[in-house]
Amino acid sequence: MTRFVLASDLDRTLVHSAARLAPGEDAPVVEIYKGRGITVTRQATIDALAELAADGAFVPVTTRSREQMARITPVWEAALQGYAICANGATLLHRGELDTEWNAEVDRICSESSPLEETTMLIEQELGSPGSVGWITDLRGVDGHFLYLTLDLSLTPDGLEEMANAVIAHLGWDAVLHGRKLYCLPHGVCKGMAAAHLRERLQIEQLMAAGDSVLDIELLLEAEHRWCPVDAELVEMDRVPEGTRLTDHGHVGAGEQIATDALRFARGELAAR
Repeated sequence: MTRFVLASDLDRTLVHSAARLAPGEDAPVVEIYKGRGITVTRQATIDALAELAADGAFVPVTTRSREQMARITPVWEAALQGYAICANGATLLHRGELDTEWNAEVDRICSESSPLEETTMLIEQELGSPGSVGWITDLRGVDGHFLYLTLDLSLTPDGLEEMANAVIAHLGWDAVLHGRKLYCLPHGVCKGMAAAHLRERLQIEQLMAAGDSVLDIELLLEAEHRWCPVDAELVEMDRVPEGTRLTDHGHVGAGEQIATDALRFARGELAAR
């Protein structure tokens, strides 16, 4: 039995946009994309996560694909030591390799909804595509299980989430607007589902979780100890699950507090409250 495990969202929770870093603030770059450092976190966050990962007590959880997650260097190093959840729960990795048992279960769940290709085609027909409307800048599938649209929010029509759900609900899919992205997911595919599976497999006694968005709600509800950044989307929407601790600081300060508090729990230095 594993006593404590932190299963945490990444973007805007443990790692953050370099563009939003305060002037003069020290936070190492942890992701480089197209030659630019785009993602940062504090060194204390990196150190705490590395210590948790060395004990098998850190599971990265993300909507990113495996390839996108691997760009975050310290997170990928942690994933290679244990488990990681990608593609909003649709992909489970063990030491960087696809977990075939979980993949078969996800395929079974997704078989109850329409195929990705059919949903993508309907979205393009009814809402648009990067080539047909100016407010969609990208449309991309993730690990063969779901898709997302990247939006120009200055041009995006009001009520987009409701419009998308009206288009795809009969296919067994859900649409969730998060920041500049509209996610379209088969019913039942979520981070919390994957975390619950991993909890049972590893016999985790106390699950810790952290997240910032509506896509993290099921993950947070699965855990006994949970955190949300004080500047998160969930706070703005007044949808933070009851019993969730808000961090004292936002941005990279939130990531540091979550990682170091989780490490203190794992060491037995921080009592449940």
